[in-house]
Amino acid sequence: MPSPLRERKSKQAQTDPMIQKSLKNFGKNLLYVFVPMGIVYLFLLIAVFSFIGEIINNVGNALNELGALISSSTEQSAASVQDFLSYAFAKIDWNGNLFATIRQIADTHWIGETLKGFFATLNQSTEGFEEQLAAIVAAFKDKLIADVVATAVICLLGIIAANYATRFVMRSRMARRNIRQIAIAHALVPLAQSLTLVAGLALWVFLKWYSVPIYVGLAFAWSALSLCISFVVYRNGQVKVKQIVTGKNVMLHVATTAIVSALNTAVAVILYFVNPLLDLLIILPLVIYSANACDVNTDLFVSEQIALLSPAPKSDFDAKPVDVTDSLC
Repeated sequence: MPSPLRERKSKQAQTDPMIQKSLKNFGKNLLYVFVPMGIVYLFLLIAVFSFIGEIINNVGNALNELGALISSSTEQSAASVQDFLSYAFAKIDWNGNLFATIRQIADTHWIGETLKGFFATLNQSTEGFEEQLAAIVAAFKDKLIADVVATAVICLLGIIAANYATRFVMRSRMARRNIRQIAIAHALVPLAQSLTLVAGLALWVFLKWYSVPIYVGLAFAWSALSLCISFVVYRNGQVKVKQIVTGKNVMLHVATTAIVSALNTAVAVILYFVNPLLDLLIILPLVIYSANACDVNTDLFVSEQIALLSPAPKSDFDAKPVDVTDSLC
């Protein structure tokens, strides 16, 4: 016989839907968005300053190598370089008005044409100049690509660190797991995410926009899978999976995720018209927080349902009364 307290909790849970609880938790814990925001900004600053430092260093090295190449080539082709420079400077009237001279230089693209002719003269009069110049440019490009990749890796590590830190902080306050539950979750969640990602990419490659209805079905499948994973993590052997993964709960989970996604999209659109860079800096931590908030809300809902649907432990008041009249005689 269930206790009155358990019946009262069960009725309260039925009148308090998943959407209301999830949105309430989402707003109440919104300050946790500063956790991924701080970590992402920290890694972004490290990446940007490291990239700028490497670019300055690489440009300096390339200019030094180019200067040494031009110096040695000019010594070998001094006569040809002198003839070309005399020809190039003779195109401009240096004795006229200063502003007229500047206008003539700008209108005739004199600087660019002179540099092209200068390097062409060195290339024709110096053996191996073109190969050495190409080697300097190729080395600079390779270093630039390596710097871009390193910057992207640092930013990606920042996003991963922000995600794990946010998950740790939120779970330590709202949905703690023991070692067994952590091991099960780390084994099932990446597998489920990988399968969903592969399925989504396959649908996009083969069906393009015709796969929109299938994507909706994939969203329902992901919600059902999320509920299943949370059930496996928090199961106690007294509640069956079909009591948790119901059609109503799956629809409520999809609706909750859709509402949170719509809120993020609205914030992203509004901030984009204000400042695209500000939009990126704010929406990325917000998405990390939202994803972890939805994950934690799913665990909270499933763990609460398992606790409510589990048979109540028998108490002394529920036991069969004992007839003690004989012992009193």
